[in-house]
Amino acid sequence: MQNTYENTTISTFLEELSSAAPAPGGGSVAALSGAMAASLVLMVCNLTIGKEKFAQHEQEIKAILKEALKLRQKLMNAVDEDIQAYNAVIDCYRLPKDTQREKSERKEQLQAALKQANEVPYRTAKTCYRVLELNRHLPQIGNPNAISDVAVSAQLAEAALQSALYNVDINCNYIKDESYVSNYREKRAELAKLAGNMKQEIIDAVQPVLCS
Repeated sequence: MQNTYENTTISTFLEELSSAAPAPGGGSVAALSGAMAASLVLMVCNLTIGKEKFAQHEQEIKAILKEALKLRQKLMNAVDEDIQAYNAVIDCYRLPKDTQREKSERKEQLQAALKQANEVPYRTAKTCYRVLELNRHLPQIGNPNAISDVAVSAQLAEAALQSALYNVDINCNYIKDESYVSNYREKRAELAKLAGNMKQEIIDAVQPVLCS
């Protein structure tokens, strides 16, 4: 999939986000915020690798860097995936509904599109959780001069995750499959709680260094 926004300037993205057009919207912002959180992980890794002082952790840091690169790309992809999923839902609403058959087909396609639109932000949230997991190790093994960036990354990743989950909430309101909705609401609540706990764990680990 070719990214629409990967090579777009920040100012252009913000202008489009500010417009009356419904996309890009909150789902894309959540994904982009997660990508920025992953970029901060990469920065901390790059400020640690090659320093003799942290040589004993170099292989672990390199592994974190490699994973953070993959996560950032997934989240950048999700910026566009969210827009495409939204547009697919809108296309379904525009389908003809003059006959009973058209109504039935429109309803079926709309429900499928809504599920896809729901799964994109849920995947975004799960990817943001993985960014949080990478941050978890950095206070102990990363360059302490970049410890504030670990804190910012953790705060941003958790906020991006929670933001993506708001899109799960709104999509589930329109999905008629009760079993599907119940499953996603349960998974959503569990992921939100895990993320909040992990973010706090990271901040608790960072705080003594910040305030020393």
